Amino acid sequence: MYQNNRISILHIPIDLISEEQIGDAVKALLEEETTGQICLISYLDIMKAQFNREYMDCLRSSRLNIPISSSVTFAAKYLKKETPRISNPFTFVIRLLGVLEHSGKSIYVLGSRKKNILTSESNLKASFPGLHIVGRYAGTFSQQEEKDIIMAVRKSSPSLLLTGKGLKGNNLWLYRNRKMFPPGLSLWGRSCFEIFSGKTKKPVSNTPGRIISKSILSVLLPWRLLRHILFFLLLTIEKIKNR
Repeated sequence: MYQNNRISILHIPIDLISEEQIGDAVKALLEEETTGQICLISYLDIMKAQFNREYMDCLRSSRLNIPISSSVTFAAKYLKKETPRISNPFTFVIRLLGVLEHSGKSIYVLGSRKKNILTSESNLKASFPGLHIVGRYAGTFSQQEEKDIIMAVRKSSPSLLLTGKGLKGNNLWLYRNRKMFPPGLSLWGRSCFEIFSGKTKKPVSNTPGRIISKSILSVLLPWRLLRHILFFLLLTIEKIKNR
């Protein structure tokens, strides 16, 4: 069984994993032949979990929690814990798909609009010719269609269920339906299909200019500033409790 090297930030496990370790981690998880969720974690996810018990349970049960925002690094340093490596979400997904292709694995794509998902499928086949795409469906669907989708996923038994926008509940949809999925991994990526289809530009890393822009936005949008202040207060309470 794969053993995660993790720290905890406000009761949310965060994986300490380098880019070079991703391949071995994914292969080890697939060998377990169980259902496992991968979550891309920003400080907003950590904050949401503090006020939503189900989301807390979702993140705590996830087999891999990959940090994607600099605020997570700040939190780790402030709590005097080992600093996790921040991943670009799109780069992580690309690396994950590369690992699956190299191992001859399969994926099912679910989310976004029909046009985007079809274009994404075509582009993925061109970029990862050794990766088997065993099914696809757009993200907006009825309750009856949901049952049909889950059945299709069960029958196709993909190594990875890759999902995106349009999925009601996002990470929680995967968590709520986890017992109905076959063994394999699942991941929700906010804009992965929009990027694969060319509708959205690839995200850039947190450069100094980008960080300054975010700081200015926090001043112009007071609710963002308040959210950061609350995050800092929760971290401070946690730090005092652990003394």
